[in-house]
Amino acid sequence: MNKRHIITLTGKPGSGKSSTADRVAEMLGYTRYSSGQMVRDILEQEGLTLTEYNQRARSDHALDTRVDERLRSLRDQKDIVIDARLGFYWLPESFKVYLDLDIDVATARIYKDSISNESRRQVGEQSDSLAAASDAVRARMQAERDRFRTLYHIDPFNTTHFDLVVDTSRHSPETVALTIYDTYHSWLKTEAWTQIHSAIPIGYSFKSRY
Repeated sequence: MNKRHIITLTGKPGSGKSSTADRVAEMLGYTRYSSGQMVRDILEQEGLTLTEYNQRARSDHALDTRVDERLRSLRDQKDIVIDARLGFYWLPESFKVYLDLDIDVATARIYKDSISNESRRQVGEQSDSLAAASDAVRARMQAERDRFRTLYHIDPFNTTHFDLVVDTSRHSPETVALTIYDTYHSWLKTEAWTQIHSAIPIGYSFKSRY
């Protein structure tokens, strides 16, 4: 069976979706797309913060539709990596990857990134404290879950939708990308596929393998 050479990647906030998509696309020589960047472009065009975008999106789905149409337009392409919340839904024939991690680890990562990442500060993604970041992460996940259940009857954080689930809590960025790279090539060659879950036990190292 000929499978599409498309990887869709999503996961919890702070799980490393953007950096992982960059690494995997570079390793494969694929073109990389990001719905997060699509959203940030819309925020700049509309003069909105991310919080304002999420609040508006609860009742006004025009912004979501603009991103969804762009994602659907990628279905006929090949050799691409897509970092998008609903990439797995709009491109079900893709190799679907979910990046998971403990919510407290996610919060710490997001708080650190909100301080150091200029593009996030420009669209109002900076948090004043770790507690505020924690509240924002949980509120964002619930808002997205509610929104997409209403729009498409789907929970974007339900891991059963995916071919590969990677817990990035103790993975390094490099081993996350290598895990996806290796598993993707196995998926391309396999007729019947069963979901794989990858996590690094405490004390384990990939150094001896790669």
